[in-house]
Amino acid sequence: MNSPLRCSPAVQGLRRTSPPAVLALFVLLAALPFPTGCTTYYKDPNSLSTFEVKLSSSTPAQKAGSEKEPLDYISGTSCLVNQCPAGEECIGFCALAGSTCIADTDCATGEYCNKVCTRPLFLDIQAIDRLGKPYLLKGERWVHIQAVPGMVPPPFQYAKLVDGKADDVPVYLAQSIGESYLWVEDIGFGPTDKDYDQCNNEKDDDGDGFIDQADPNCLGPHDPSEAYANYATGLSPPLWFESPRIWHIQYTDEISRSPLDGQNVYVEEGDMIVTNVVANGFFVTDMAGQKPVRDDGTPGWFNSFFFYTFNKPEGIGYGDMICSFTGGVVEYEGNTQMTFPTYVPAKKAAGDAKACKGRTINTKLEVPEPVDVTAMLGPENPKDSDFKNQVMANAKALEPYESSLIRIRDVAAATRFLACDPDEDGQYPNNSDDDACRDVCQADPLCTQLESFFKYSQMAAYTATGKKFFVGIDMLMDNVPLQVPYIGAEDLSGNCPDLVDENGEVVVDNPHKILIGDTLYVEYLCPERLLSAVSGNYRHLYLCNTPPGKKESCNLQMTMLVPRFDADFVFEDE
Repeated sequence: MNSPLRCSPAVQGLRRTSPPAVLALFVLLAALPFPTGCTTYYKDPNSLSTFEVKLSSSTPAQKAGSEKEPLDYISGTSCLVNQCPAGEECIGFCALAGSTCIADTDCATGEYCNKVCTRPLFLDIQAIDRLGKPYLLKGERWVHIQAVPGMVPPPFQYAKLVDGKADDVPVYLAQSIGESYLWVEDIGFGPTDKDYDQCNNEKDDDGDGFIDQADPNCLGPHDPSEAYANYATGLSPPLWFESPRIWHIQYTDEISRSPLDGQNVYVEEGDMIVTNVVANGFFVTDMAGQKPVRDDGTPGWFNSFFFYTFNKPEGIGYGDMICSFTGGVVEYEGNTQMTFPTYVPAKKAAGDAKACKGRTINTKLEVPEPVDVTAMLGPENPKDSDFKNQVMANAKALEPYESSLIRIRDVAAATRFLACDPDEDGQYPNNSDDDACRDVCQADPLCTQLESFFKYSQMAAYTATGKKFFVGIDMLMDNVPLQVPYIGAEDLSGNCPDLVDENGEVVVDNPHKILIGDTLYVEYLCPERLLSAVSGNYRHLYLCNTPPGKKESCNLQMTMLVPRFDADFVFEDE
């Protein structure tokens, strides 16, 4: 379709008419005068095949980078005006709609204006038909733009095509690594109006006989267009950014999301050392690559990562070096990890080095000492009105150390173990006795729910500053707080005997049962035990579902330590 000439409405109607009716219409229309030839605009985009995406030539000094001369990494972190690294701009985006903003009032109800450090590129986008020629898609149409890998904040944007074309489209790029592309797609959606648009205006905007949510082309009440989605796509030329390291995967302002969540990543940079091996994976720290948030040499600034291998990893051990790894980045309940990883351990080489492809690693590197985070932790009191803010503050303080080795001093170990699932169905219905039992245990800083104790090998602990957290006990040998073959059995460790008074009289049997609601629950009460310190790799769980476009706010979070060995527990009575 090279030149769009107007045709008679009757001829245009043939495109939407069934074959028998077409034959009858030809007989009827044979005597009518028509132009000798014509073409027409298509009302639907079914002839749209792809998009040609190029860096705009009208914008000077645009660079795509190269493998040998890559572009600098763009942080994508939250900002205020003039608080971004050199070469980046502070731009606000409506966190759900993808449109730019200055204040929250510029966004739809319930959204917020998220200001991030980014860098603009300018694109020319042309719709292409199935014959590889420019396609004149009549009128206005929005296309969706995202980066792979990386993001186009907030993490996507839209561009408006007019008659199938848009020039000098500003695209704000962030957090791209290695070989990256800008992905343009027709998804039948665009930036939403503040409160009102085609899919909630009680009109049949596309003339298909359906209105608003009854229209199959409406993806939701805030879909701005009833237009049909073609799902044609197009890729930009490759954009080359610096090769990724662990901190590129981890560095973020958000505690529940990785900037590269859902994307595949290949990392072959850094001095990566295994800091812990557990039953279903291992932890790695890059000793040469920490995010320079605080340049004091402290290890543990977004430079550690967990590899989930489902079973105990093969061919890897504590203190081993890693040359490279690849796999999918997943945010599992707020904890960033890699699933289905492929990794290459370093091989022995001459001298004090191990060989990797094209480089060597210093074998004298040792597993780093745990970072003491005790002073960073504030109190968390579930009875306080700002409890949620207390939880969020601690989570943000610890986020740079996710998967790193940390140490917490002056800790009280669990003294209460309570079984809240007597029928072992794993269910805690709202307002049930089981639910009330769990609430009782969660409110007690020194209570461990026995189901978690058995299933996850974790016990509760409490800091001197007033924060509850959980510690893995797989590595404990002589200091196991409770050792029972099943709930209700006698403790075999000797650390949780019957409690007696000063006269030697038993005042509490272990185990015993307590009444919560109308149900009896098994409980163990144990003597107080204090730890001078406990160390391990930090894991964080964010157990709230924060919708896109909403600010993070959650009081259902868990801080967990995964110790390496028995010596990570230092009891005061030792």
